[in-house]
Amino acid sequence: MLDSLTFSVGVFTFNRNQDLFCCLEALRKQTYSDFSVVVVNGGELEGVQQVVNRFSELRVKIVNQDRKGLVEARNLGWIHSNADVACLIDDDLVVAPDWLENIRETFLSDARIGGVSGPTIIPQERQAYRDLALFLGEFSKCGNIFLWLVGKLYLFLVLENKTKQVGRILKSGAFTPGSNYSSCMELSGLQEVDYLEACHMCFRRSLLEELGGFDYAYTGTGEWQEPDFSFRVRAKGWRLVFNPKAVTWHYISQGGVFKARTNSYERSRNFILFYMRWIKPNTPEKIFRFGINLMFINAYWCYKFIETGNLDWIKGISGTFAGLFRGNNKGRLCQSR
Repeated sequence: MLDSLTFSVGVFTFNRNQDLFCCLEALRKQTYSDFSVVVVNGGELEGVQQVVNRFSELRVKIVNQDRKGLVEARNLGWIHSNADVACLIDDDLVVAPDWLENIRETFLSDARIGGVSGPTIIPQERQAYRDLALFLGEFSKCGNIFLWLVGKLYLFLVLENKTKQVGRILKSGAFTPGSNYSSCMELSGLQEVDYLEACHMCFRRSLLEELGGFDYAYTGTGEWQEPDFSFRVRAKGWRLVFNPKAVTWHYISQGGVFKARTNSYERSRNFILFYMRWIKPNTPEKIFRFGINLMFINAYWCYKFIETGNLDWIKGISGTFAGLFRGNNKGRLCQSR
């Protein structure tokens, strides 16, 4: 029966105990309270256990993660869920009190809906923690004519002037960051989307089982495995929707797994793997926009290297060439543990 759907929330944490506390505190305040929680711990256990012990009213199960990476974390989150719908969120996400109630109502509204996401608003004080949000803001107000022009080119050629749209993968391979802006909460009704937000996605568990979960071909920290799974769900004919009422706030942290994001080699390879699988440079426009996007991405790796002096950033350039050399190799699913 549709009205008897069960829910589980998988929370992924890596040495960010204060973030985990805030995340669980928000879950404790849910207006719809019939759900279980799986905390997937990739770091030190004692602090996580101490945080979880403070939420005895939540049905929390801790699963320790031995294999590194977000792909493994995502898979452990749904495998241990034992619910009809697995909601997978990051530990630095704070959900609104009626978040799960809105997620539930969305699934109940249409049996063809395979996945649901919603706003992931970045609070103003955390905007500087995400380079894309910071750069987009600086481009719009920059007094330097050269940087202003670069920003305009990026917005037009890579983002197609669709910054405020939600859940779209563009011809360049870029994703639209509209869910990070408070304006997305003003959208009317459910929005059909290409993918669900990586830090905030809810899927029917039956689909996760059928499709084998998230793909281990996405290495390192595993970027782009989440939209890859979304595209596989859509390829099966299921709907993916964005509910503007299912509000969350993304208090982006620079601790924990964030520190591993200097692993730019895998990030470049993962992006190109996703692009070649699903978008494909099969028209002159796509080839052009994809090429411009790669130029911006590799310029970013150089910028981060100059800013930090960390050689890991510059490895993203070689990751780009490695990904392009692999070309149309679609990769393979690898669920072995």
